[in-house]
Amino acid sequence: MSLFPSIDLRHPSLLYAYLALSLQGGILQAIGCIGAIRMNERLLNVYWTLMLLLLFGDVVLGVVWLFRFHYLSGHLKEELRTRLGEQYGIDPEFQMLWDRLQNEQGCCGVDGPKDFGSSEWLKKERQDFPQHRQLVPRSCCKLRPSLREPEPLNITCVETDRNPSLIHLPGCYEAVHRWLQHAADVLCVLGFCVIAFLKLCFLGILRYEIREMIQKIKVLRDMSESPGLMDPTGPASLLPGPAMAAKLRRQRSSTEQKPPPNGNNNEAEPSSSPTKKNSSPE
Repeated sequence: MSLFPSIDLRHPSLLYAYLALSLQGGILQAIGCIGAIRMNERLLNVYWTLMLLLLFGDVVLGVVWLFRFHYLSGHLKEELRTRLGEQYGIDPEFQMLWDRLQNEQGCCGVDGPKDFGSSEWLKKERQDFPQHRQLVPRSCCKLRPSLREPEPLNITCVETDRNPSLIHLPGCYEAVHRWLQHAADVLCVLGFCVIAFLKLCFLGILRYEIREMIQKIKVLRDMSESPGLMDPTGPASLLPGPAMAAKLRRQRSSTEQKPPPNGNNNEAEPSSSPTKKNSSPE
């Protein structure tokens, strides 16, 4: 991030990213596991709500950085030119990164070697070594291929007015811009097309599973309040939540509608002997 001064690691959007990573790194998983083990309806709802809020936050973060990327791209050349003129030779970290960029990409300056003409680095070099005619740093020189430490083709390559063919003439702006565009494309594809889509599918499945679990929790509570209706350890407890609830309601209604016994065990028995006809002898 040292090459891009407008990217601050303490930016509010990045602070949200740190918070989201810490939440998704273990805290949310702990809430979900505790809610499932204890069959706590509130914890399960809190877990799903936090996951949904994080998904919305990721979408907002992506939109914010979409606009920031356009700002960075539009002001990239100006910012690089300013940093090269003011901090190259002053800030060791920036100088190391820029030298590495020039060596690996075969470039010099932002638009070319002339960008070092008004830099603080050149002013300092002329004050410390007034007899030298160095106009560009050694990282602008074309290197001799070597397996260990590549060296410049000619030590006088830093004097561009004498040996312009021994230094890299293209600027480094195009290389930096290509890297920034590639990084933005990768983050966009991974962030929106992959991670956000997977999160959305996961939230839909999770919502269905949480509803099923909450239904089972309610059924188990009803069974604990009415212990004689159903054995919670029997095979029927393995049924899905809605089926168990329907069966429980049918058992309750049949129990409530059954008439109480009258207390009399002697029931009237119908007469089994047929009526005999009186036959008088003639």
